[in-house]
Amino acid sequence: MRNYDLIQVLWVEDDGSIINQYKKDAYYANLELVSYPCWDDAREALENEYDRWSAIILDAKCKHHRDSSDSAVVFLREALKDISVLAEKKQSVIPWYVLTGGDTTEVSDSINDERLRWDSDWTRSSNKKYYSKNTDTGMLYDRIRTHARYSYCLQIHKLYRNVFEAIEECKIDDAAYNALEDLLIPVHFPNAIEAKDYNDKYQKARDVLEYIFRSMSTFGILPNWGKQVNLTASSLLLDNMDFKNKDDSPIVTSRARILPKELSRIMKVMVNIIPPFCHSDSGIEDNVRKKEYINSVDNSTFLLKSFTLQFCDLILWYRNYLREHPDKEENAKNWEVMDEKQLKRR
Repeated sequence: MRNYDLIQVLWVEDDGSIINQYKKDAYYANLELVSYPCWDDAREALENEYDRWSAIILDAKCKHHRDSSDSAVVFLREALKDISVLAEKKQSVIPWYVLTGGDTTEVSDSINDERLRWDSDWTRSSNKKYYSKNTDTGMLYDRIRTHARYSYCLQIHKLYRNVFEAIEECKIDDAAYNALEDLLIPVHFPNAIEAKDYNDKYQKARDVLEYIFRSMSTFGILPNWGKQVNLTASSLLLDNMDFKNKDDSPIVTSRARILPKELSRIMKVMVNIIPPFCHSDSGIEDNVRKKEYINSVDNSTFLLKSFTLQFCDLILWYRNYLREHPDKEENAKNWEVMDEKQLKRR
């Protein structure tokens, strides 16, 4: 049975005498090695559960077919060809590594340069294209963990290419780019982080919102809030509502609806929940209480993940709006500051 807490590694290895010990060592490195004795079996597992695997380890001297003899040249040629074809078909690259205790010259000559995309620094430091069973196994496990994270990023960028392109086009700060990346990875790769740790990332969500609003300020869609962006006021103005003092006097008035009603409703929910969830629960009864809520839903991460996906729609909408309304001075006509002193104070 699959262990969902471990990084999943597809391993082609036909030496039954070492399999159990290698699996045990990998377990302590937070990896689960799932072994197959020939490439036919491994390819079937790869095709059937492509998204399961974070890495592939190839023992060089394995069989191509179930009834083949061991041949590093034939095995690696066919395996690496199939891996490349599947990566293109799935639009997702799984890092692969050659682990061997055999003829290193023959092995090196059979390894193509595709691996340099993720493993070039290993070749520079060791002058090897492969990992030795005698000396490099621990290093390989460490690198698989590191590259698994990198692989997640590559796949997230493919899945959300239009969103990340929109972030750049709208000149949203890199801090938002990185924060959204961190929030999206566990949506598709739950094993990348424990639920408790993911639920501690509401500050990342706040960062995304804040930098979207800062970008809007640079294009005149929102006022310049100064050092600290007012999330509540920003959401009100985008929804064609005035931002007011406690005495109901206006600080900034809105002259037009900017956000569609659907996004406005979502925005209000996020603005009401995300900031309080960034901090420890207060004793004020009316405040949203993160700990109480998280406990009531069995520590699920679905709320933050739902906000993360809604950010994607917001960013895509923002890019399209900005394309139609690129003039900063014209955009600034949709609001008016009535109390400059109060604007910067909040």
